[in-house]
Amino acid sequence: MNRLNTRNSSHQWRKVLFIVIVFGGLLTLFSCLYILTFSSDTAWFFLLELYHVTMRIPSSLIIIAFVSVISVVCVYKRTLRKVNLELHNLQGQLVELDLSVYLDSGTGLANRFKFLERLDASMAKGKGKIALCILDLDDLKNINDTLGHKVGDQVIAIIAQRIKLSLDNTPQPTLYKTNIFRIGGDEFAILIMGISEANDIAPILNKLLKNIRRKIELSGESISIGVSIGVSISPEHGTCSDSLLKKADMAMYKVKESGKHGVAFFKPEYMRELEYRVNLEQELNKAISKGEFEIYYQPVIDIATEKELGFEALIRWNHPVRGLVPPDDFIPVAEQTGLIVPMGQWIIKQVCGDLSLLQVNNPDYFIAINIAPQQLADRAFVHNVRSILACYSLLPSQIHFEITETTLMNADSDNLRVLRELNNLGIKLWIDDFGTGYSSFSYLHKFQFHGIKLDRSFIEGVVDSERSQNIVKGICAMGDALKLELLGEGIEQPEQAEFLLKQGCSKVQGYWYAKPMSLSTLNMWLANRNENTAIEMIEQPSA
Repeated sequence: MNRLNTRNSSHQWRKVLFIVIVFGGLLTLFSCLYILTFSSDTAWFFLLELYHVTMRIPSSLIIIAFVSVISVVCVYKRTLRKVNLELHNLQGQLVELDLSVYLDSGTGLANRFKFLERLDASMAKGKGKIALCILDLDDLKNINDTLGHKVGDQVIAIIAQRIKLSLDNTPQPTLYKTNIFRIGGDEFAILIMGISEANDIAPILNKLLKNIRRKIELSGESISIGVSIGVSISPEHGTCSDSLLKKADMAMYKVKESGKHGVAFFKPEYMRELEYRVNLEQELNKAISKGEFEIYYQPVIDIATEKELGFEALIRWNHPVRGLVPPDDFIPVAEQTGLIVPMGQWIIKQVCGDLSLLQVNNPDYFIAINIAPQQLADRAFVHNVRSILACYSLLPSQIHFEITETTLMNADSDNLRVLRELNNLGIKLWIDDFGTGYSSFSYLHKFQFHGIKLDRSFIEGVVDSERSQNIVKGICAMGDALKLELLGEGIEQPEQAEFLLKQGCSKVQGYWYAKPMSLSTLNMWLANRNENTAIEMIEQPSA
């Protein structure tokens, strides 16, 4: 508005100046003509002749000419006024457009364009320390999926106001200069200028965490949402805006990995971890093309008969330099980069091929495969599974897919549709690591899950811990009531297996029975078990 008033005032001054120049020019012209007339006889006689000619013209023509001139002047003045009005409106629209380019309509905060402009300007000045805080709301997707995007937008607007009020109501609001921006769908940025060290803003950010975490009452629902905050400091962590922004993002994602809703200041080791991940991603790409992966199998045992029923497939990486790399070291990177999709397809194909060989000894064997959420998001996943099963002439029921509670918690409508298609295909679905999440109960009645796997963290304490015993009893009772198969993993003591058998859980796997092993080692293990069984049968006395 101030810019608009300034432009109007400037326009008025130009108009006055133009009038003064015109009148000054006319006065000068008249003066020159007057002096020329009285100083030259020729000019004087020309004016007299012009007077006589004019007197001979009829007065009506003079009147017509005079009226015409006046009309032209009026029309020109009206047109000029209309043009000025249009210019005035255009100037107003330009001002509004200028504001909309830098303003986020949903929250009233400055947007990403203004943020980048302000960050570059602040870095260019290079005066004092600047703290860049990147804020990302935790699990807003769940709110959008359950309550709708309209409620999600309202939550974002409320959080924006809470951020603003929290920074305005700091103990010394004038000590630091702060700017708030909305730079993405659920992402905000805060610039804090004038700090002396990182510890200065720690109390401010801790207060901000508490204010954001307060309950939000919308549409009859009580909503609580967290926020992950990453902080980088200039010039310690960078002297250019790109470097500062990248490092604040690294710190923010570190909070996400550590459980969300917290604050992390950038540390040099975060950069080293990122470099390690980038290198690992490149090596994984090569490993997929070179076939450096191998499937290990851990038997699933029936406690009562001690017979092997099937196997769980576990991937290993035969790295040319590092040797055998466990999955915990590379599976998270594969999931984050999307490489888990081609890797997972290779696993399913390899497992089905191995199972077709293992079933020569026992056609009832099954193999369980862990499925990542990125695989469920692949549109061709079900089609590929169906094709692989047909290729090896396997029944769908002989392949079990294990899905973690975290995957179920974050599943969207497309993921749930894929699960239903797998159910309809006949593949048996298991919930892996049951009891470690908090979403399983809402899904147990939606899908035809075949069974649940009790997490090893509960199995470890069933011998000595009454609390672990009660938890396992409760899970087993629920599984029995819902007619779900139960499988205990991580069995390392015979007492653990005995306790599970008493609770109705007859299937187990763990080091007490067998470690994960390669296919060749598994074949030798099976041959040895069959030989021992045959010897026992021969040694048994006849009736």
